[in-house]
Amino acid sequence: MLLADVGNSRIKWATCEGGEFPQRGQASRGEETWAGLAARLWADLPQPTRVVIVSVAGPEARAGLAEWIDQHWGIATEFVVSTAAACGIRNSYAEPERMGADRWVAMIAARVLTDRPCYVVDCGTAVTIDALAADGRHLGGVIIPGMRLMREALYRETRQIPPEVGEARLFGQSTRDCVWGGAVYAVASAIDGITGRMIADHGSGLRLLTGGDAEIVLPHLQGEYRWEPDLIFTGLRVIAARDQAK
Repeated sequence: MLLADVGNSRIKWATCEGGEFPQRGQASRGEETWAGLAARLWADLPQPTRVVIVSVAGPEARAGLAEWIDQHWGIATEFVVSTAAACGIRNSYAEPERMGADRWVAMIAARVLTDRPCYVVDCGTAVTIDALAADGRHLGGVIIPGMRLMREALYRETRQIPPEVGEARLFGQSTRDCVWGGAVYAVASAIDGITGRMIADHGSGLRLLTGGDAEIVLPHLQGEYRWEPDLIFTGLRVIAARDQAK
């Protein structure tokens, strides 16, 4: 199978064979079309038996990717959507389909990896934190801007902060490094603070960390977290197996 996580700023993919992910990659889209991006990433791959995608990038992304997959491989793309319940998870949203499907997939993976209460943190364009009870109930969550959005807000709304690449320093000694450090430590502090409040309110649980920016944030966190870089792919694999068994 080919599994893909299509986000707001990047696409991550992996092949799945025997429960493992032997090939993988990621890329930012830039100015190319979604079909062009698919061709760049997947044209040289062997034809998969199935393509399972979770996307939060909107209908244009789904249409462009599905069209290329159909034309190149002649198979229909399976897009994951959030539902009221699946794979032992119960959605807390009154309108389940309005939950970002990537959050839904991540919680399904978390349920497979542990039957303990857990707090799922996904660090991407946005940072999402979701609380999951031991019985699979989604207790709710929060969404905050990710590091890139924080920096871009400063670049856009201020006149004397240029969009420069910096380093995440706690004691920044240039505006550039102060901005980068501020974004990293703001996200890290929010994750520690919010999960800490959730734990104080609901009880202890495993804190799982995933997402494209997780590796950057992890060294700056003060709590204990388990880094799961393949959390979304694990969830997609579980969903694909469920659908195949129907």
